[in-house]
Amino acid sequence: MTKRCLLSLTIALPLCAQVIPTQAVPVAGSQSIRTNGTLGTIRLGVSDDGVWFGWRVGIPAAAFRRMTFSEAAAKADALGLSSVVGFDTQTVSAEIPKKLTSGLLRGERAAIKFRLTELSVGMPAYHVESIPADDAGRRKLLEFAKAVGVQTVIGAAQPADFAALDKLATELDVRIAIDSKGDPKAVISAMSGMGKNLGVAVDTGSWAKAGIKPGDGLAIVKDRLMAVNIPGNVALMNDFFLGAFRATIKPLVITLDVTPGAPDAMADLKRSVEAFERAMLPAMAARVAQVVDSPVGKIQRGDRLTADMRQQIDAAVPRQPIVQPKKARKLLVVDLQMYSKAQPQGHATIPHGNWMLELMGKYTGAFEPVFSNDMDNLKYPKIKEFDAVFLNNVCGMVFPDAKVREGILRYVREGGGIGGNHAVTYANLNWPEFTDMLGAWSGAHRTEPQVLKLDDPGSPLTKMFNGKGLEHTDEFYHMPAYSPYTREKQHVLMSVDVEKSDMASAGKMCKECTRPDHDYAVSWIKSYGKGRVYVTPLGHTTILYTSPQWEQHLLAAIQFMLGDLDADTTPSAKLTATKLAPK
Repeated sequence: MTKRCLLSLTIALPLCAQVIPTQAVPVAGSQSIRTNGTLGTIRLGVSDDGVWFGWRVGIPAAAFRRMTFSEAAAKADALGLSSVVGFDTQTVSAEIPKKLTSGLLRGERAAIKFRLTELSVGMPAYHVESIPADDAGRRKLLEFAKAVGVQTVIGAAQPADFAALDKLATELDVRIAIDSKGDPKAVISAMSGMGKNLGVAVDTGSWAKAGIKPGDGLAIVKDRLMAVNIPGNVALMNDFFLGAFRATIKPLVITLDVTPGAPDAMADLKRSVEAFERAMLPAMAARVAQVVDSPVGKIQRGDRLTADMRQQIDAAVPRQPIVQPKKARKLLVVDLQMYSKAQPQGHATIPHGNWMLELMGKYTGAFEPVFSNDMDNLKYPKIKEFDAVFLNNVCGMVFPDAKVREGILRYVREGGGIGGNHAVTYANLNWPEFTDMLGAWSGAHRTEPQVLKLDDPGSPLTKMFNGKGLEHTDEFYHMPAYSPYTREKQHVLMSVDVEKSDMASAGKMCKECTRPDHDYAVSWIKSYGKGRVYVTPLGHTTILYTSPQWEQHLLAAIQFMLGDLDADTTPSAKLTATKLAPK
């Protein structure tokens, strides 16, 4: 029997006498403590070069002067970042008491990559004091950078060396960013006619000392910009980020640095990261507008479905309204996705929902559906033209525009209706007022069969289930305890019956899938100001759109949102067990 050895997660070498075969490669377990994915924060989402920006946001490892590179990488993860910029002046780790330089040996380089993998942190850029003047030294530096996963090497160099650096960078496919201090005009001029792998790294603090505003500096460096270091003045970078986006500068490494003289580096960086989220909103709004104007941003109509699927949905659509509308109603349907490069148009069931809503409005006369991803419809007072807004699988950071945010909140508070299905619980996770209004948040999930129970069988939104629970296969979002979901604020209609459902996750324990209260709602309503809110995390599978019962439920929910169907929105926690007891 082969003896088992304890592995060090940092250096990935055996700590016992047993020799491990050279082909055995340790698998990195996750030590990341980040809670939000790319859909939840701009700091992570910007790295997507398809739907987002192709930018990497991180901190300089050297910001923590008494820490090793390994320890600093963990600080980046703790700040919710996925990038750290390495420095040749910093010690690698307690186990590897050497500087982070090209002199590191093969196993030590592998250990660095292993450490970054387990933290889910990358090193997109590596900073050296100066780039070697000799060919052998330059090649050794760039080969080391590639070996540890670095895409951009930052360092000082003389203009006379630019041509040789450009040639080597092209050969090895590593970007070299010349560390530019102060006015970058001379450096940019010396790069005229050179390849795309040679550019500049700038420091906005140095620009400020030279009297250069961020926007003016950007106009000088243009697409030669590869990296920008921002020492604590992130709040002033709105125009810079917007300009960099409009100039299609990517990839770009953004380093949020410590404010000079700050007594607590971690606290100062935390403020900078939060300021970055705010400063990026105008650029994010511009990106959303660009997506809306592209093929990816167009409404996904029912003609994308097979004839058989359209027929299945048609057969399940109600032919009569739950109640007669009090007046002619208009329902704005939005299906915008700010998802990922891999799935730019998001969930596959979006056209199913749109086709269902189109037929539902046609057959019942309960509402006229207006399908549009035009953000102007959500601004005040334009949004008042609609009686409710339905967010069909809307996912990602789709509402960064300040006027859109103001319009939605004011509209609902003044009596409008809003709601949505499935991926809407992953929408706008960086907008607290929105997630509080919906009572929804992201959550661990997988497609699985579960048993559902009726928490309020007497509600007009659940009467079609005849007082009985049911089996259903879908993605059931297990929203974490820190999410805005709570029975103190919303009226739960249906939830997972924990006693009757298989609560293991694919046959194993799952800490991130478990709420302390074991409360996993699948449908709820609430009042928000004078307005009405409905949310269901269901809809990943086609069942929601092909089942007569579920379509009746969705019609009732929509008529509730429109203001035609009255329903009790008293938060569940305030109701007595007797009132909600199954009949």
